[in-house]
Amino acid sequence: MNNDLSSYFEDPEFKDLLAKYEGMVESHTPTYFDAEELTDIAEYYASQGDERKAEDAIDFALRLHPTNTDALVFKSRSLCIKGKLNEAYQVMNLIEDTSDREVQFLKADLLMEERRMEEAEAIHLALAQSEDESLEVLLDIFMTYMDANQKEYAFRWIQKIQQKGYNETNSQKFRDAWCDYCMTFGEPEKATNAFQLSLDELPYSLPHWNGMAKCYLAQNEIEKSLEAVDFSLAIEENNPEALEVKAYCFCQTENFEESIAIYNQLLPQSKTPSRIYAMLVKCYLDTERALEAKETCLEWLKKCPKMTSFEKSEIYSYISLCCFNLQQPAEGMKYIDAALNLEPSFRGAMLQKGMIYLQTGETKEAERLFQKVMDISPDDEQSEVIYNVANSYFFLQMYPQTIEWCEKIISGYPDEQTEALYLTACSFFHMFDMETCMKYLTIVWKLSNNTFEEEYMNDKRFKHMFEVIETILNKQLNNPNQN
Repeated sequence: MNNDLSSYFEDPEFKDLLAKYEGMVESHTPTYFDAEELTDIAEYYASQGDERKAEDAIDFALRLHPTNTDALVFKSRSLCIKGKLNEAYQVMNLIEDTSDREVQFLKADLLMEERRMEEAEAIHLALAQSEDESLEVLLDIFMTYMDANQKEYAFRWIQKIQQKGYNETNSQKFRDAWCDYCMTFGEPEKATNAFQLSLDELPYSLPHWNGMAKCYLAQNEIEKSLEAVDFSLAIEENNPEALEVKAYCFCQTENFEESIAIYNQLLPQSKTPSRIYAMLVKCYLDTERALEAKETCLEWLKKCPKMTSFEKSEIYSYISLCCFNLQQPAEGMKYIDAALNLEPSFRGAMLQKGMIYLQTGETKEAERLFQKVMDISPDDEQSEVIYNVANSYFFLQMYPQTIEWCEKIISGYPDEQTEALYLTACSFFHMFDMETCMKYLTIVWKLSNNTFEEEYMNDKRFKHMFEVIETILNKQLNNPNQN
């Protein structure tokens, strides 16, 4: 098999091979292919997220070459990914050459799937030793743990690579591995230098400019991210990955029209349309265009039929939210019930159903659901649930209830109380109790080192309150003798 498959897939030789295979499928004319060729085609379809075509290609490979090691490894690993572990072991046991390198990696993968980490680690250690701890095998083992989202073991192997003398300054492969680790496990600031060193050596490398853009984005450095994106787009004008980062940056800076335009440009050719649809829905909801958001969700369901029950339930929940904003509670209830039929313990859907009950005046039913969500939520997620409930009441202008739920945060989670203080102040503002409103704003002013944070001053929920307060203060400054 080809080691660098991503570049091989762009090779004219592979494109001709793929065209030959797809022609065979379309014409139903049997054609002979080597096992390696069919396995590469299956790898290609898997990289595109098309599991059915990948499975068809590998099944055809095994009909032609029933004992081929690479094809059996692919089939076993595919079954493992689907959670069919027993079947994966059965296929692996058909492999004749059990000492093959890829078979050893497969054994370790299956053990990791069973959480038998030390047994998997023993196989990896033996593999490393058998190949004299070459950089290639160390990186392959590192990537195995990365794919399995095993931070501790991945770090252990990146340290082994460092101990061999490889580091950011002398090895491009190390830099790429280190950036992958930092970005995957939420430490983007540690990857910045490695990306820059890579770009110093490879100034026209599109993957590294895109990586740098995502690195800055993860650190919320939007301007620097956009600068990196501009370099990417100078190299390849319509690069989908760069455009998606650009659209996300525009969304973060509330340039929603530009963001929507780019997402709509990307959608027809996107290999990950669900991600694009999700961002379009977010942009439409953030700009209070619930009807367009709803239409986008319905198109999403139609264009992406192969999704998990949870993914489908999330879309139903989005449609319900759109109906809520459009004052269509009956239709909203229909969709949220559909979401809960698919995923009965989906807490977000339960909260959404509670909001619909509030909208229709069924307060007791809403409170029952809110309490149920509290009861089933882990301790470290309780405050998030409380905030969601408080915001539901606030959205429906039920300000006494908003204050009641915010008090749960203020008294029970003092380290997370800032937003609750703003919500409480704004609730009293809407209840025309300026004295108590100013009392809570004074508390948050002192907690925030004598300032109001810009993100809250620009928050749509609180903007009007701050505008009125600013007007009052200006009048008092201009007319100091006026009571």
